[in-house]
Amino acid sequence: MQRAISEIIIGERCRKDMGDIAGLANSIDAVGLMHPVVVDGNNKLIAGERRIRAFEMLGRKKIPVTVIDLAEIVRGEYHENAIREDFQPTEVHAIYEAVGPLEVAAARERMAKGGGDKRVAKVALPDTGKTSEKVGKFAGVSGRQLEKIIAVMKASREDPEKFGDLPAIMNKSVNSAYRLLNKRRDEARVLSLVQVPGKYSTLVIDPPWDYEWLSIAGRAAPGYATMTHEKLMALDVAQWAGDDCALYLWVTNNFMTRGVELMAKWGFDHKCVLTWVKPQFGLGSYFRNSTEHVLFGIRGNAKTRRDDIPTHFEAPVIGHSIKPEKFYEIVRAASYPGYGEIFQREARADFKNLYQVKELVDAVTQGAAA
Repeated sequence: MQRAISEIIIGERCRKDMGDIAGLANSIDAVGLMHPVVVDGNNKLIAGERRIRAFEMLGRKKIPVTVIDLAEIVRGEYHENAIREDFQPTEVHAIYEAVGPLEVAAARERMAKGGGDKRVAKVALPDTGKTSEKVGKFAGVSGRQLEKIIAVMKASREDPEKFGDLPAIMNKSVNSAYRLLNKRRDEARVLSLVQVPGKYSTLVIDPPWDYEWLSIAGRAAPGYATMTHEKLMALDVAQWAGDDCALYLWVTNNFMTRGVELMAKWGFDHKCVLTWVKPQFGLGSYFRNSTEHVLFGIRGNAKTRRDDIPTHFEAPVIGHSIKPEKFYEIVRAASYPGYGEIFQREARADFKNLYQVKELVDAVTQGAAA
């Protein structure tokens, strides 16, 4: 159905920034209009102002429209048809908002008939449950989906800087936009928490493993003091761990099971393994090692900041036991500050040195003397 653009009534709109109208106009000119604008029976625009502006830029006088009867939705007397499943989520929300005032009017009318004029004034807002149910049924979405749509749109308007991109994402996938909304909110919550002195949200541990039980052919001899498995098990990692804490524990292939045992003893649940893929292979007891691994675990309700980081990364070998900067970039991207590091080999401004190798040497020496 076509409507003359001049006949469409564009009232006060929530959206002020029209964005890239020229880009939209070029797209429409190339492939046509994918979604008609939405108007009510009085030619009042419900959704699609950007599309109208793009048509005007192209010099077109008419535009395809979908006409809906808002009063019909309120009455619940509409009939199912296929076109109602073609509304974009942002359009479904616009219909929801347009139906709201009519629901108020209908509620007031019902109150006036049933309880007298004094009760009418108390009706200020529509019953959002009934409104969403009616709009959802009309538009072909579930009530739960409409709740997600409403939440995304509300957030995008209240904080456009943080959530303004979500409506466009939502038009491709409601669930993706809603997950992203919750993820950003949770990240803001975590970053706003006041850190307990001496406690960290993320710990990195590269234990100075004792390799005496392995053949020297299996690896190069370490140039620093080492600790037995029993001493590592006794290490009080909990003193540095916040209630919700992520742990990155470096292990070699030989120490994979020992690493899992350490993690459990320190109070962390093992979740996955990250793998450093090296450009050349080194020594090995059975196979030649070309990888090193990081066990990732959590304590409490620690979460990752992103969900697009793979479980492997490639980086050059710098020196014996020195971990690549690429790893620390992953930690910063995936987990929250503050960052603490135990058995730190190299100083980093944002990773607090909790237990140095030098301190370990002193501790081992004192322990032997005792």
